[in-house]
Amino acid sequence: MTATPASKQLEWVIGELNRGAAPTAADLAEHFSSAFLAAVPPKQLIADLTPFARQDLVIAGLFSGAGADALAAEVNGAAGFSFRVTITVSPTAPHLIEGLLLSPLPRAISSWSGVDQALERLAPHASLYAGHGGGGEIHELNGTEPGAIGSAFKLYVLAALASAIEHGSVHWNTPLAIRDAWKSLPSGNMRLEPAGRKFTLLHYAQQMISVSDNTAADHLIGRLGRGAVEAQLVALANHSVARNEPFLTTRELFALKLAAPSALMRAFAAGDTAERTRLLPRVERLTPTIAEAASWTTPRAIDTIEWFASPADLAHAISQLEVDSDKPGLSPLRQVLAINPGIGFNRSIWPYVAYKGGSEPGVLSTTWYLRRRDGRTFVLSIVLNNPKADISTLAEVSVAEAAVNLLAGG
Repeated sequence: MTATPASKQLEWVIGELNRGAAPTAADLAEHFSSAFLAAVPPKQLIADLTPFARQDLVIAGLFSGAGADALAAEVNGAAGFSFRVTITVSPTAPHLIEGLLLSPLPRAISSWSGVDQALERLAPHASLYAGHGGGGEIHELNGTEPGAIGSAFKLYVLAALASAIEHGSVHWNTPLAIRDAWKSLPSGNMRLEPAGRKFTLLHYAQQMISVSDNTAADHLIGRLGRGAVEAQLVALANHSVARNEPFLTTRELFALKLAAPSALMRAFAAGDTAERTRLLPRVERLTPTIAEAASWTTPRAIDTIEWFASPADLAHAISQLEVDSDKPGLSPLRQVLAINPGIGFNRSIWPYVAYKGGSEPGVLSTTWYLRRRDGRTFVLSIVLNNPKADISTLAEVSVAEAAVNLLAGG
C-alpha cells in the first residue's frame, strides 16, 4: 500500500486496535480533528472501537482511494472476520482524521459446516441450534448443551409476565413504581428514574427486551416473584433448572461478580440450590457500582454464577412466546420481541424478526425467531462461552449473518 496521509493514519488506527489498550484522550487529540471529537467524544469513540480490538488485525487490501486524503480498505482479523474501514483526513498537515467508519464484511460461508468451524474458532464452548418455527431441527452444533447465556434469561422473565397476564393476576397496563432496592447497573437507563415514578408492565417489558434494561428486568422479577420465573424454566423445558435456582436478578449477579468478598463468591458458586438460597440475603446487602462494572473486562465464574440454557432451550422459549402471542390478551408479546432485531436484516426476505441476545465478558448468546417472506418460520440460537477470554461480538455477528443467509435459501 502506497504511503499517503490517509494510509499512515489508518496504520496508526490498526496499531492502536492491535495494542488492545485504549488510547488516551491526548493520543486521540493528536490524530483526530477537533470537529470529529466534538461529534464523537473520546469516551464514545473508544467504546465504538473496542469490539474491533485485540484481534491481530492486518490490512488486506484497498477497496478504493480518493487521492492522498481518503481511502477504503479491507482489514482481516485472526478471529476469522473481516471489516471495511473508510478513513478521511484533512488535506493539510498534520492530516488529522476527519472521518472514520468501520463496518463488518459478509463472511464467505456457504454451508452449515462452515458456520460450525467459524464458531468453534471463536470460543471453546460453541453451540448452535437452527430449526423450523413450528418444530423440527435443521442443523445443530452441540445444540442441547447448556451454557451461560447472559441477558437471554429475560425471555423467561417475559414468559412469566405473559403467564401472569393470561391468568389475570396482572395486565399489560398494570402500573409499577420504581424502587431503589430494585435498581441495577446498565445496560438500560430505567435505573435513573426516581423512586416512586410509575410505568406500566408493558413499558418494563419493552425496555427489558429492546435495550436489555437490567433495572426493568429486576422490577418485573420483583413484581412477579422469583418463583414465577423459575416456574417458566420448567414450563419451557429448560434443561438446566437446578443451575438456575435461585433465579438471580441482575443486581444479584453484579453483586456477586463485582462486590462480593471472594469467600462469598466461592461459597455461592459451589453451593447447591438450598445453600445459594441461604446466602442470598448476604448478596442482597451488597451494592455493586458503575466503577466496579467498568473494570470488569475478563470472564468471572461464567460456569457457576450465571443464567444457563442451551441453544435448543432458547429456541424453544422464543418459539413458545410467539405461539403465546396468539392467545387472547397476549398479542403485545410479538411487538415486544420485535423492537430490536439484533442485526440488520433484509426485510424483503424477513418481514418479521424477533430477537433477544445476551453478553458479558466470556459470554455471548443470540436468539432469533424469523418469519420469511413465504410465511415459513425459523429459529436460530447461538451460545458461545470462553472462561478465559472475551469473545468478539463483531466476529459472532458475521457468522450469525451467514447462518441467516443459509436459512433464507433453505
